[in-house]
Amino acid sequence: MSLVTIFIVMIPLLAAQQLGRGIATTPDLKGIYQVIPNSASLADGRKNAGSPASVALLPAAIEKIKTVDLKDDPAKMCQPVGPFRMMAREQNKIELVPEAGMIVMLFEDLSHGLMRTIYTNRAHPKGAEATWLGDSTGRWEGDTLVVDTVGFNDRTWLNDRGAQHTGALHLVERIRPILSGKYLEYKMTAEDPGALAKPYAYTRYYEKLKTEVMEDVCEDEP
Repeated sequence: MSLVTIFIVMIPLLAAQQLGRGIATTPDLKGIYQVIPNSASLADGRKNAGSPASVALLPAAIEKIKTVDLKDDPAKMCQPVGPFRMMAREQNKIELVPEAGMIVMLFEDLSHGLMRTIYTNRAHPKGAEATWLGDSTGRWEGDTLVVDTVGFNDRTWLNDRGAQHTGALHLVERIRPILSGKYLEYKMTAEDPGALAKPYAYTRYYEKLKTEVMEDVCEDEP
């Protein structure tokens, strides 16, 4: 075989090798995860930080709390509490199911969490109807899934103290596997120019489990 022939054969092989090096793979988030207790720490010392109860409200939002009856808390009525509260709830267990163009998030506490669909193949639709969970889109930044959610109705609360939000609520979640995929680092940031005095962020760590999402029935509190 001549040197010319060898060169011609090697060109596509080298090109394919270089192309392969440029293709970034994203983590496989498929699995079942449960938030660690607030009193616990990971092996490297990381632990949950922040709480929906600590949001800083605008004066008008503080005044509005005074008119709220805590018995009307959606959490006490087996209604969805919205992603901001749900992802910080003690013992929250989720299942992540990647599908073509989306990642589905299932909740064991179905009444309060419902099911979220994070679309990875489109932008937020214009003029969409406001909903309990909003509209979520996702994109990858390296090994981190960045979820952007807008389009909320005003029927969920920011916390169990009666803090209200407006339809301008905007959530950004950053989710990435850590410690060889044994945990998810979950960071939530909320902003709402109609209710929050400043953006608020909290962090939760979710442990990957070898189990199933079970039935968790909600009953209205008296």
